[in-house]
Amino acid sequence: MESRPSMMKAMHHFSSLYLRRKPVLLLLLACLWPLSLKAEPQQYKLQQVKTAILFNIAKFVRWPETSISQSPDYLTICHYRENTLSPAFQSIYGKRAQHRIVNDKLIDTLAEADQCAMLFIPLAQLRAFTEDQTHHGPLPVLTIADLTQSYSIESSDSRAAVNLIRQGSRIGLDIYLPEVTRNGLTISSELLKLARIRR
Repeated sequence: MESRPSMMKAMHHFSSLYLRRKPVLLLLLACLWPLSLKAEPQQYKLQQVKTAILFNIAKFVRWPETSISQSPDYLTICHYRENTLSPAFQSIYGKRAQHRIVNDKLIDTLAEADQCAMLFIPLAQLRAFTEDQTHHGPLPVLTIADLTQSYSIESSDSRAAVNLIRQGSRIGLDIYLPEVTRNGLTISSELLKLARIRR
């Protein structure tokens, strides 16, 4: 029979491993949420799931120190031209990701993105964002496009760093590494394992 000290040691190892991987597990569970939701309450739940995905993605990204130094206390998630996550975003407002307080901001152009750590782009604004992007240099901002509401737009057309995509009836992650690199960001290998990668 296994001794009590060795059992306690094993339990401690398991719990510490679980705590380290908890953000990965939470992100994976959120991505498994079905997309076939139409009624208003379910639509709100879908907004909550997308919000949770954003919050957990924030835990797996490293921004340049020069970018963090400009806003060391806050991690601002910006919405490009419209906020499609309200009011669900309130569930993460004020929480901490990488020791920074999460808040949000609505912007109309990339010229206003200097305080943004992440930029969420609704499907309806993807064309405007793409045009804006061609006229703007790299920014230390993780761009995330929401392609989950479309069957017709291929994620390969999006130049956002991360794309929320349909994978059957679930939400999947598509990561465009050239945009991640261009903006001076680093994404954890733990997150890369959950995503489809484009190079």
